[in-house]
Amino acid sequence: MIENKSSMNNTIRKRINFDEPINDMIKRLISEHRNFETKLEEVESAINDNNNNNNKDTTYAAKIIRSMSEAIIDHAVEEEARLLRVIMHKAKDESSESIKIIQEHNYVINFLKINLTEIENRKTLDLESSSSSTSTKYDEDTKSINEFISNLRKHFLEEEQIVFPLVLKAENISS
Repeated sequence: MIENKSSMNNTIRKRINFDEPINDMIKRLISEHRNFETKLEEVESAINDNNNNNNKDTTYAAKIIRSMSEAIIDHAVEEEARLLRVIMHKAKDESSESIKIIQEHNYVINFLKINLTEIENRKTLDLESSSSSTSTKYDEDTKSINEFISNLRKHFLEEEQIVFPLVLKAENISS
């Protein structure tokens, strides 16, 4: 679990709880995946719902993703700090697939920092000007968000089917 810790200048720093048992941590991470999934369904509904009279809302979808971004980043950092450490120390010979899966965090972070920011900025600019390219950009944004959702779901599944079982095996914990 990542705990909040106040520093001298009143900013919040995150601290990883290395005392949390690995099996408890994995159960919590799976629960976090389910919570993220609920939010991803809201995002999909915002951009893909045909009942909106084709007024799909990438702005609202981007706001939902942005509201999740800090939790997603904390989740990824914790997986890298705790799970990868176990894998590299106790299951290095079996680590290649898990390492590739954990490296997908880079895609997620880049989407949140770059693509999502571009989508948010584009929506602000679109409100200020009406242009014929707005529809094309909207289609690109929708495609980008849908691709992010699909990749994130696949990533969660891979972690649950490959990374988490390897960590439990390395720690001699039955799942």
